[in-house]
Amino acid sequence: ENFSVFCNHVTIVPPVRALLDSPDLRLDAFIGPGHVSTVIGCRPYEFMPEDYGKPCVVAGFEPLDLLQSILMLMRQLDDGRCEVENQYGRVVLWEGNLQALKSMAEVFELRPYFEWRGLGFIAQSALKLSEAYADFDAELRYSTPGVRVADPKACQCGEVLKGVLKPHECKVFGTACTPERPLGALMVSSEGACAAYYNFGRKSYEKVEIGSKG
Repeated sequence: ENFSVFCNHVTIVPPVRALLDSPDLRLDAFIGPGHVSTVIGCRPYEFMPEDYGKPCVVAGFEPLDLLQSILMLMRQLDDGRCEVENQYGRVVLWEGNLQALKSMAEVFELRPYFEWRGLGFIAQSALKLSEAYADFDAELRYSTPGVRVADPKACQCGEVLKGVLKPHECKVFGTACTPERPLGALMVSSEGACAAYYNFGRKSYEKVEIGSKG
């Protein structure tokens, strides 16, 4: 009885659809997440090429996995193809992990709405415990308040997610917003685009004239 779960698991298809429906979207293709895909498989991504004309390659985590996935996407674009491909075939099955999906369907159900930082409210984009497991739901057991934390006005995570801006083009990147003192969701997570740019990219983006000294 001394066990409860505060569930904030999110789904992938609704937020990606929300991105693709953005009028100012500037993304040409998608790399599908390997960890999610080990469970759900590749089939859920078929809407990307079918409904939006965007290719997708499910990728593993090793450097060569990512490089090969980028190559596969570039070849699709160069060939004029648009489909879902599975680079991570050594782990990911097209139909996913059927036993895991069955267990998830039993334990979880979709939330009507969920708020995403930088994107706002998106329908059916997160999970909660199903009625069969409601006794373990911390939100019901402890009547947790629905706390909303608004992004700072200067934060431009939404534009970065849509490809409108590169991380270093955000007004607060590397100054008010750093991994040590993050303002936006993309800097909070070690896997976020802004954190990756900050930790592994160039720290200075000033233009350098060819032939200049220094």
